Amino acid sequence: MGAYQLKVTIKGSKPPIWRRVLIPEGITFGKLHQMIQTAFCWSDEHLYEFEFRSEGVRIVPGKENESSKIDSLVSGTSKFTYTYGLDKNWELNLQVEDVVSDYKESRGQVIKFKGDCVPENCGGIAGYYELLESGSKDLKEYDMSAVNKRMDQSSDAASEEVHIAEIYDCYDKGSILEIAKRHGMNGLSKCKKEELVERTITHILDPKVMSSYFLCARDSEINLFEQLASDDILVPTFEMEEMDFLYAGGYVTAGSDNRFMVAEEVLKAYEAVNTPEFKEERERLSKIGDYLCAANSLYAVTPPLVLLETFNKYEDKKLSLEELLHAHELLQSYRPLVRFIDGNFVDGALAEQNGVEEFLQMQKKVPYYIPAQMEIRFMADHEGFLMTGELGLLSKFLTDEMNVPDERIPYILRQVQAEISMGGQLKEVVDGIEAAGIIFESEEHLERFTSIITDVWNHTRMMLNRGHKPYEMVMKGLETASAQRKNPPKIYPNDPCSCGSGKKYKKCCGKKS
Repeated sequence: MGAYQLKVTIKGSKPPIWRRVLIPEGITFGKLHQMIQTAFCWSDEHLYEFEFRSEGVRIVPGKENESSKIDSLVSGTSKFTYTYGLDKNWELNLQVEDVVSDYKESRGQVIKFKGDCVPENCGGIAGYYELLESGSKDLKEYDMSAVNKRMDQSSDAASEEVHIAEIYDCYDKGSILEIAKRHGMNGLSKCKKEELVERTITHILDPKVMSSYFLCARDSEINLFEQLASDDILVPTFEMEEMDFLYAGGYVTAGSDNRFMVAEEVLKAYEAVNTPEFKEERERLSKIGDYLCAANSLYAVTPPLVLLETFNKYEDKKLSLEELLHAHELLQSYRPLVRFIDGNFVDGALAEQNGVEEFLQMQKKVPYYIPAQMEIRFMADHEGFLMTGELGLLSKFLTDEMNVPDERIPYILRQVQAEISMGGQLKEVVDGIEAAGIIFESEEHLERFTSIITDVWNHTRMMLNRGHKPYEMVMKGLETASAQRKNPPKIYPNDPCSCGSGKKYKKCCGKKS
């Protein structure tokens, strides 16, 4: 078979922090990503990217080249880079040191290292040095034998039983504390890791605890979980977010190549709680949760009668106010999307900001928009986001004309829709786009964007309009067209910047990212 000997170094680390690893030939870039994650004791929470700069090639999740073999590129270069993190705050340099022709293993292996474990969510190498200087207890020594044991488990997961104690042994203490906290376990920070693992596992496998948690799982999440239980453990990239809820609860763990694992103890516990009565209750709760999610996205403050009207319009088994309030109470423990305040379901973020009264004063007193059933399903499946044709045109513009990477587009579209839905004006949307690092350097691009975003604005369902689009408000006679909607203000690169600096827009706020 053979293997590549790679020296993987964190850029900016002084003295250098690195791992020397043997990587089998013939694996995919997705699997190489997983091996790097394991080698650095990270947990695959964020996006990543490989870049072969001399060849002008980038490998990103969700693209066809993610599943291509590494050999054609790795064998022809001496170095390439790997970036990881929400803001790409980790950059690793990969140096191809050697090709080992007699390597017969299908797993990766760390053969030498320098530097202890670096927490992936500490904010990059600068954040790591701050933790180091403060003497943080979150830092731990690097255990090469434990890392290689985890490499073995990832490689053999498809053919061997996986036990929950082995999985938790590979987690750092902070990750286990997060799982424990999610299940309401507090006061464990001073426990040694061995005691923490034992107490957390015992708690989450308790039938009452597991029933309460799985009761709040959506249908799509349970479908994937049951696929894992049937040994079908390859999860398509576009469905990986569906594993977040059960992953956060400690019931599944990530493996290599988009593969997830479920421990034998979890499977047995699930079989015991998943009675026909439990299944019926969970499916009903999942459906009610979908309607709550859609209503929250459309109105932010939802009277129960509006939600009941929508639900009972489409569903055969009618929903009562008593059942609705009970369902919300059950979901609140693990999916606290909305709160029940003064007789209304209120968006959690809005409630935290104590902005309900101000919001209601701004919200137009028009009939509530009742969404189509397909809209409800789409919003529930995409955490409140609703794709439109106008957003599709914005996506095409950003990709084709602004050269925005495909993997960033979904986040930008969500940001734009959320800003407009809450009543954001054109200038605020432009500022948000530029804060994401997209700068309009030509007047042509800015004019084109202004035209597209105006259409997006007019065709976005707004919370301030109780779910109606501005276009619908005018067409239905609920509101006259405002001057802003007819002629939205244009921002030109050579205009004086609105911040009052006296500089041209392109030299001031237009240049910020």
